[in-house]
Amino acid sequence: MSARVAITGLGLYLDGFPSAAAWRERAPQREGEPQKPKGLAYDRVNRRRASQMGRALGDAVHEAMQRADVDPVTTPVIVGSSIGEASAMIGLLDQMWREQEPMSPAVFTVSVHNAASGLMSISMKNKGFTTSIAADYDTPAATLLEGIGLLATGQLAVVCACADEASPKSLLEHAPHWDLLAGAVVLRRVPAKNALAHLSVAAPGGEAGRPAADPIPPADIPAALDHNPQAGLFDLIDAVLRGDRGSLRLDRGKGRGYRAELS
Repeated sequence: MSARVAITGLGLYLDGFPSAAAWRERAPQREGEPQKPKGLAYDRVNRRRASQMGRALGDAVHEAMQRADVDPVTTPVIVGSSIGEASAMIGLLDQMWREQEPMSPAVFTVSVHNAASGLMSISMKNKGFTTSIAADYDTPAATLLEGIGLLATGQLAVVCACADEASPKSLLEHAPHWDLLAGAVVLRRVPAKNALAHLSVAAPGGEAGRPAADPIPPADIPAALDHNPQAGLFDLIDAVLRGDRGSLRLDRGKGRGYRAELS
């Protein structure tokens, strides 16, 4: 069981619901409104460079930071993604091997796994720690554990954000596909003012002799998001918005079994 921390901010982006606030109220975007993420955490130059996944991350991080009232210049940001900027990388490989053309250096710089965290750090002039994590369906758990570990070193607050773009058809030919999803939570050491919930992360198998917490049901999300590796973070955000308390799997049964314990 990890240390107990406070959740003080939430951010979310999925198709039709551009924020955690919109999801809480079940207030989808009206027909005719822009359906693409805005990339609110980026400056004008880097917003143009960021992928759609990167912009969705920017919206989720911006919302979570605003809700938690943390300093974007000093607060560490941990970014988790299972496949990262896969579409950009596949496009470059096609350009090089199938079209026999030289790769674009500009596109290459935003095809690496840490592109979103790098562009965000530059845009916010962030002097805090930042890193990118990939752990397949355990990415939400790994990202949260990294954030909890940073709090243990003395950080006042940490942003943990996860996202995966819509799965490229050429990458997953024989596996279920998913749609774009991005979410973010701000963690603080306890006690914390305006805490939305308290969180600890339990390792697979739990602890012998420790009573099991009441199970929290996963979020009622569109089927197209069920297989997104970051759906577990969405479940956590949804549970906090509902005020649920208990135990929640962070991998929807597809990973090793890490659980979020909310109190």
